[in-house]
Amino acid sequence: MALDSILSGPVALAVGSLVGFALGLAFATLFLQSRATRESKPTLPPAPPKPTAEPLRLIGLLQREGRLVDFLLEDVSGATDAQLGAGVREIHRKCQKLLKEHLVLEPVMGQDEGQQVTVPAGFDPSAVRLTGNVTGQPPFTGTLQHRGWRVKEIRLAKPPAGQDEFVIMPAEVELA
Repeated sequence: MALDSILSGPVALAVGSLVGFALGLAFATLFLQSRATRESKPTLPPAPPKPTAEPLRLIGLLQREGRLVDFLLEDVSGATDAQLGAGVREIHRKCQKLLKEHLVLEPVMGQDEGQQVTVPAGFDPSAVRLTGNVTGQPPFTGTLQHRGWRVKEIRLAKPPAGQDEFVIMPAEVELA
C-alpha cells in the first residue's frame, strides 16, 4: 500500500482529528492555567500561632495557694505597715512553698551580691543586664547587684481537658 493512500481517506481524517483535538486540548489547558493564575486570590500568610496559657498555670497556682494576685491587685496605700506585714508574711510563706514545689531555680551568677564580677565578651544580654556607666566593649567589671534567677526545671501538671486555661482563679459563689 502506498503512503499516499494511507494519508488520504478515513485514516487521514482520523489522524487529523486527533492532532487537532490534542492541539486544542493543549491550548485550552494553557489558557485555563493562565486565567486561573490571573484570577486566583493572593495567598494569605499563615495565621499567627494561638496564644498559649501555659505560663498562666504558675500564676494560677500562686493565686490559689497564696492569694498573690489578690494581694498585688489590692490597693494597699491606706494600710499601715503593721497591717501589711501580717498579711505579707502568710502570702510569702505560701508562695515560697509553691515555688519550691513546682520550680527548680538556680542563680544566673554564682557569686554573692556586692562582689566584683567580670562579664565576658559574648555574654547573654537576656541573662545579664548591665547598669550604670556602660561604655566600651566587654569584658566589663562591676559590682553584682542581683544574682538573677534561671528556671532549671518546671514541674507543672497539665490542666484537665476542656478547662479554660486563661482562668487563673475561678469566681467563687457560696450557696445558702
